[in-house]
Amino acid sequence: MSVRMVRRALLLGLVGAIVALASPSVSRASFIVNSGFDLFQTGPGTSVGGVPFTGVPLGTFNFGSGSVPVGTTDTIVHRLDAAVSPGGVPGVAPPIRLEMVALQLMSTIPTNFGLGVGFYFVTLQSARGGPASTGSMTITFGPEPAGPPPPQPLHGTFDSAINVAYDIRLGSLTGPIALSNVAALTSTGVPWSHFPPPLAVEIPGVNTFFNQTNRLTDFFPVGAFSEQHPGPPATIHQVTTGSIPEPSSVLLAMAGIVSLLGFGLVRRVRAA
Repeated sequence: MSVRMVRRALLLGLVGAIVALASPSVSRASFIVNSGFDLFQTGPGTSVGGVPFTGVPLGTFNFGSGSVPVGTTDTIVHRLDAAVSPGGVPGVAPPIRLEMVALQLMSTIPTNFGLGVGFYFVTLQSARGGPASTGSMTITFGPEPAGPPPPQPLHGTFDSAINVAYDIRLGSLTGPIALSNVAALTSTGVPWSHFPPPLAVEIPGVNTFFNQTNRLTDFFPVGAFSEQHPGPPATIHQVTTGSIPEPSSVLLAMAGIVSLLGFGLVRRVRAA
């Protein structure tokens, strides 16, 4: 074998090893999900009292060691306990405690929640020292799928329920409170994976690499899912995992919010 052929074989072997290390291996997946945070962004179809809402990105958040960037995230849920499948085999883990620690929404159309026509914002009551938004989650660990793993292999499903204590404010995230309410948001049968979707916000020790070695105790919902409260008033919260936005997307979102607020201001001036 020539020197050139040896070099080629070594190069191909190195590339293969890198790909194997980079690709998620479902055969090594654990039956444990450590406690941590879920970072979500609100999607289309979200509504409060029949009024459509969109997310307002948090920008940064302090998870206990100073503020860090969180991309497009506007909703954060803290899983307070580890979920462990009994016997280390596929099955249902005992329920774990949840707390929603951040939520920022804005109506996409002018409406009236009691303080006049304008754009209204949703924030958590806990942000002003009010009651916490707490609940529980039940995680089911499924059998590992056969064949090569997809980019985000499925490892089971989960059900969740959170009593979200929220305020609706006029004009801004710190505007006057029009009303306060509690929505019991529930979701069922949502698929999850130990591995994140593409472009997900990843913060080691917060939502990734909980065991400081690999992703095998991490937790990420797969795709978009809905949390719903039948009402009254009816509330639907559509979410996906928060992502790292492109600069153009950030500018477009900010321009959209400024435009909506400007339109609302013009309407109020005309009405006056």
